[in-house]
Amino acid sequence: MKGPFDALSGIVHTSSLTCLPVLFVIAAKTIYLATSFVWGMLFWTMATVFMVYLVEVVNLGPLQLVLVGTALEVSAFLFEVPTGIVADTYSRRLSVVLGYLITGVAFMMMGLIPDFAALLLASFLWGIGWTFISGAHQAWLADEIGETEAAATYLKGARVQNVGAFLGIVIAVTIGSWQIHYPIILSGGLFFIWGVALIRLMPETGFRPGQATGYNAMVETFHAGVGVIKASTTLMLLMLVGIVFGTFSEGYDRLGAAHLLRDFAFVESTGFSAVVIFGAMAAAGTLLAIGVVALAERFVDTNSARQLALALSMATTFIILCVVTFALAGYVWLAIAMYILLQPLRSVIDPLTMAWFNRNIPSSSRATVISMHSQSDALGQIAGGPAVGLIGREFSVRLAITVAGVLLLPALWLYARALTDKEHLGNV
Repeated sequence: MKGPFDALSGIVHTSSLTCLPVLFVIAAKTIYLATSFVWGMLFWTMATVFMVYLVEVVNLGPLQLVLVGTALEVSAFLFEVPTGIVADTYSRRLSVVLGYLITGVAFMMMGLIPDFAALLLASFLWGIGWTFISGAHQAWLADEIGETEAAATYLKGARVQNVGAFLGIVIAVTIGSWQIHYPIILSGGLFFIWGVALIRLMPETGFRPGQATGYNAMVETFHAGVGVIKASTTLMLLMLVGIVFGTFSEGYDRLGAAHLLRDFAFVESTGFSAVVIFGAMAAAGTLLAIGVVALAERFVDTNSARQLALALSMATTFIILCVVTFALAGYVWLAIAMYILLQPLRSVIDPLTMAWFNRNIPSSSRATVISMHSQSDALGQIAGGPAVGLIGREFSVRLAITVAGVLLLPALWLYARALTDKEHLGNV
């Protein structure tokens, strides 16, 4: 029996561009990098002003700020695997297109309805959109150009994404200084438009869907993905790391801006608006991120699991130090410096992890398994976020962010184990 995804997949396939096979590798890399640029630009057009919007316009408290993020992560946890199965069963391109369309609708809701309940609903919807993209986009690239070349392209994509992010920050500050919610609405509209454009622009020649479709095929794909993870200690290790990073990131991401706005009086003393100040900090962090990712491209061999583990261990150590220093800083400029430095350090985590992760996944289950990894991050955020938010409400935001940083410590132990256990390294 055919379902709605069969019809949608047919529409996407018949609407795509056709060109000579020899050109597809070039086209796939170009579209991946272009989409990375667009994602960076549009996401940061929204993200630059979003937390300021929540704190100053919607006037959310510490627990409410975290709960908005928790709604996103609950959605991601529930839908990561089903959407990954859709990508593996029907079409990676279909999954990415749906993700951009849904994300666009969610962002427009956020900007148009400044209400806590509406934000919870929009965040939940955003989570669904994100799950259609995560896993499917990386799996699509690996299928089109091969795992080895894709590993290096992930880092290039991260660098291009940061270039787009810088442009998005400029757009957000320019428009947000006029009306703070306008960049959020603009971002959503352009996300939707790019999703429509990808129907025509995105090739799909490396992916071969199974003969069977419908519910049974999706169940088979799910079981195959679980089997892949169970059979690989490398994948099990990285799933645990995903949970650890999730427990850390939700608390910091939701409370970092509130800490600067409410625990320091730097906005009032500078004479600039919060949008301009946070835009400047984001721009500085983005420029540093471009440099850090370029260094990783040059010095980290993405085909060496040992080098990937060492690089991830170093980046994680510096992240912990920066988060704790940021939380406990008594001087605003030290807090600002740590806030800026965290952006480039975190920018290398995802592409390096994905390069390592992809080396151990067969093509037939790639999107599903990557989605399961994203699901582990969502699980960590669901478990850690509300607890950190409660600490922020009952005690202080400083203590809550400190706890968030400490929660990242187990990741170092997991990476250290990987460095001493060849079985965990996969292909060294």
